[in-house]
Amino acid sequence: MPALWRLTRTETARRVYDALKARGLTATQMDEYVADADAADADRDPPTGVEIRALEPDEARRFEADYDAFSELRDDETAVCAFDGGPNVERALVGYLFLGDPGLTYHVHPLEADVTVPGGYVRRVFVAPEARNRGIATALVSRAVAVAGGKGAETVHALVARDNRPSQWTFERVGFRVARTRAYYRVGPWRRRRVTPRS
Repeated sequence: MPALWRLTRTETARRVYDALKARGLTATQMDEYVADADAADADRDPPTGVEIRALEPDEARRFEADYDAFSELRDDETAVCAFDGGPNVERALVGYLFLGDPGLTYHVHPLEADVTVPGGYVRRVFVAPEARNRGIATALVSRAVAVAGGKGAETVHALVARDNRPSQWTFERVGFRVARTRAYYRVGPWRRRRVTPRS
């Protein structure tokens, strides 16, 4: 039997979820991963040939034409980016994530709620399909922890859907642990939210 995430993390499953949501039916569970900024495996080396850089919003927005997500980058976030290529080749952007400063509030669409994060907040982790399975996502998250620590964050947080096993593996490799699970259910006008601490 295939792993659940291989069935649910597809374009078809996303369309089904969106169609049900449009009809008033939503069920979301997200694990909140947390790492101590000084205890996690920060600044792990990227794969050979890959350079990881932290970019300010103005510099990072030049990638909007190729990656729509950069239009969402907030002025109080840093884009941590992975560039691949040899010494005689212009380096191509092959991955990124957005890192929020400590104490920011985010609207988390799957939960239909605002969440205030006490530490740094990692979101929008992406690696281009042709560059996956090389450790780039792990190196991005690791560098984000180091950058957050440099900005005074004591902890770094991320919200990961319960069925997104690849992202869970990435955060766990860097030393994140699940602190709580946030659940949200909606059937028409009926709504229920639940936050469950995890050990």
